[in-house]
Amino acid sequence: MTEIKMADGVMLHLIKKSKFKTVRLMVRFREEMSADTLGKRVLISNMLESTNAVYQTGKDFSRKLSEMYGASFTTGVAKKGKQHLLSLNMSIVNPKLVDFDTLGAAVDFLKIAIFQPDAANGQFNPEIFKREQRNLLHYLASMNDDRSYYASRQLANLFFEDENQALPSVGTSELIAKENPKAVFEYYQKMLTDNAIDIFVLGDVDEKRMIERFADFNFTDRAVSKEIFYQQSLTESSVVTDEKEVAQSILQFAYQMPIAYGDKNYLALQVMNGLLGGFAHSKLFTNVREKASLAYSISSTFDSFTGFLKIAAGIDVENYEEAKSLIFEQLEAIKSGDFTELEVEQTKTMLRNAYFVGQDSPSNTIELEYVKALIPDKFLPMSEFLKALESVSKADLISVAKSLNLQAEYFMKGFTVNQEKMEVSLEK
Repeated sequence: MTEIKMADGVMLHLIKKSKFKTVRLMVRFREEMSADTLGKRVLISNMLESTNAVYQTGKDFSRKLSEMYGASFTTGVAKKGKQHLLSLNMSIVNPKLVDFDTLGAAVDFLKIAIFQPDAANGQFNPEIFKREQRNLLHYLASMNDDRSYYASRQLANLFFEDENQALPSVGTSELIAKENPKAVFEYYQKMLTDNAIDIFVLGDVDEKRMIERFADFNFTDRAVSKEIFYQQSLTESSVVTDEKEVAQSILQFAYQMPIAYGDKNYLALQVMNGLLGGFAHSKLFTNVREKASLAYSISSTFDSFTGFLKIAAGIDVENYEEAKSLIFEQLEAIKSGDFTELEVEQTKTMLRNAYFVGQDSPSNTIELEYVKALIPDKFLPMSEFLKALESVSKADLISVAKSLNLQAEYFMKGFTVNQEKMEVSLEK
């Protein structure tokens, strides 16, 4: 990868890969998570994807992208540790394969999207803004109707001491609803001058030409935060039970883990999680779901940028105590070394295969290079990754399991309306 500093806090990353027939472009804006700006950033993401001063309608967008041999343009938001990310993404056919400068057109399209938003008189187009705000509120309402998503949000609220860190990357209805076209546009001007910016181009492209094309974006110097990782101190474990009208109950646990991306035990953490609940051969899946039939679904996941590991299960309400006990037993089994070498090797094979599959994904390749740019001293190139994965020992797995500390439990206790009426009738 070739890196060119366009200004303080603004980097152009050129990843020359001839194996991809398409070219991917991404412009990513980054700043620390904050409730004050999160709603604005999500609304900006939606505005930029749907309108600008040149292409004001969906039809205009579609026509222009079609002229570029079926290019795609999307925007999105995400979290990485303490940072909130707003990304503009394009995928185009390599200009070497067609008789058209798709790459030059894509750079021009991005420039228009960023510097010519649909705004006038110091505010975003009010009509379009209200439409996107309404769409986001409907989307968030539907997300909250998803009981698994709702449970995960409640668990995050219990786990994170920092309220900003507990916020979802897509914001909340309250944060979206309070915004207006003027305030969001004023913030957008500030975002362009203050946010860290990374521009990625992936594919078989002329690096010199790319540097020249992006040079006239004229981004100015900015001071940017380099704090990526979030870690909090241990607190007393929190337990919350909510009763909801759902047929399937949801049980989730949050553990604090003292291991971050790129740390000495990072690969051991990946193997331990795969052994615990990351794959179909894991202890949680095999023993809780398959053998004991105590869960409809069960898994474990982790975020190595926030020190957060989650176990989530969908269960019948009457199985709460038994399922909880058996879930804890699986982690205790790993702590005591109650697992076979075959299980470990199977987990390593699954992780190795997933890693190789990721190498063939343009979007995954860009994300890996982004992490490398953010924390170069912690990034593991392929040879080191595979070597570190292979060297993970049984003692390492036991050590990682023992380092986990339960911090929160959230139980969505399900019931049906008919069941509630029956219980009331029996009480009378």
